[in-house]
Amino acid sequence: MKRIIILGSTGSIGTQTLDIVRQHPDKFKIIGLSTNSNIEKLREQVAEFKPEAICITDEEKAELFKTDVTLYKGEDELKKLATLDSDLLINSVVGSAGLIPTLEAIKKGTMIGLANKETLVLAGEIVMREAKKHNVTIIPIDSEHSALFQSLKSGGKTEIRNIYLTMGKGKIAEMSDEQLRNVTMNDIFSRPAWNMGNKITIDSATCMNKAFEVIEARWLFAVAPEQIKVIVHPEYICHSLVEFCDGSMITELGTPDMRRYTQYALFYPQRAMATVSSFTDLYGKTLRFEKPAFEKFLCLSLGHMALEMGGIMPAVLHGADHVAVKAFMENKIGFMDIPKIIAQAMSETKNILNPDIHQIVEAEKTAQKTATEVLTS
Repeated sequence: MKRIIILGSTGSIGTQTLDIVRQHPDKFKIIGLSTNSNIEKLREQVAEFKPEAICITDEEKAELFKTDVTLYKGEDELKKLATLDSDLLINSVVGSAGLIPTLEAIKKGTMIGLANKETLVLAGEIVMREAKKHNVTIIPIDSEHSALFQSLKSGGKTEIRNIYLTMGKGKIAEMSDEQLRNVTMNDIFSRPAWNMGNKITIDSATCMNKAFEVIEARWLFAVAPEQIKVIVHPEYICHSLVEFCDGSMITELGTPDMRRYTQYALFYPQRAMATVSSFTDLYGKTLRFEKPAFEKFLCLSLGHMALEMGGIMPAVLHGADHVAVKAFMENKIGFMDIPKIIAQAMSETKNILNPDIHQIVEAEKTAQKTATEVLTS
C-alpha cells in the first residue's frame, strides 16, 4: 500500500487525486494533506481519509482549525508535512510555495508526482540535480509533460530529435491585434477544453503557461532548448509528441481529463484499469497541427528568452507575470500590456548565473516588486 502526501489537497488536482484514492482503498493510504485557506474542505477530507498530519499555510485560518491530527501552520512548516515517511508526494500547490517542500521531499528520497509548475520553472536545474543525486523519480502530472514522459519510453535519450508541446486554440487566437487589446475576462474564460483556476487560465490565454511548460520540459527531460518545439493542435486530442532520430513520432492521445494523468502518477510504474474518461471511438476524429503565432503572443518568446538567459531569469519571468496578471484581473491594464510589463521587468534585472535556491526565491520576490514599480511608473 502506497503512503501518499498531497500538497494542495483542496484544489482541483488534489480533489481529483482523492477521488482516485477513494476508488482504490486497498492501494493507497493518505498520510498528509494541506491547504492554503479552504479549511472547511480540508475538515471533510480529514474526517474521511484520517491522515497522520495536515498543514494550513494561511496562519490565520490555521488558528481557527481545531483537530486531534498533527497540525503544521504556515508556509515554512509545509516542508515538515512533505518530509513525513511516505512513498509518493503529490505536489499540486499553486505558486512558489511548492518549491522548497518538493526539494526537501526529494532529499528524503520520496517519489514526486508534480503538478506545481514553479518547482521546475524557478529551480529546474537544482531540483533535477537533487533528484538524480537521491535517485528520485519525478512523474509529471501536467497533461503535456505526462504525455512526453510516457512517449519517451519508446526510445533512448540520445535518440531524441525533438519534443513537441501541444497547445489548444480558442477564440482569442483568432482575434485581430485590435481585438486583443480589448480582451475581457469573459473572453478568456470561454475555453474549449480544460477548466482551470483564474491565474492559469489567463496564462494560457497569453501563452505564458506554454512558455513555463517549455522551461519545465528543458529540465524534466534534459533536452536542449532548441529541441523543444511548440505546436498548435486545435482538437486537443494529442497531448504532446516525441520525434526520434529515425523519423518516428510517438504521442499520447485521449480526452482532456487531468484524472488520467493523476492516476498514471499514483500507480506508476504500473498502469491501472481506467476509472477516468477516455475516447474509444476514433471514427470521425481529425488531428490538425499549426504553427504558433509568436508575433501575436509575445509571452512565448519571453519564455524562450528566459530559458536561454538562464540564471535567475525564469524566476524573474514568473514573478513579473504574477504581478501583471493580477493587474489585468483588477482591470488596471489591458491584455496586451501583460507581456510588456514582464519584458520591462526582465530588462531592468541584472542576471545571476548559477544561483543557489535562496537567490532564486529572492529573485522571484524582487521581480514582483520591479513589475509593481513598472505598473505605477
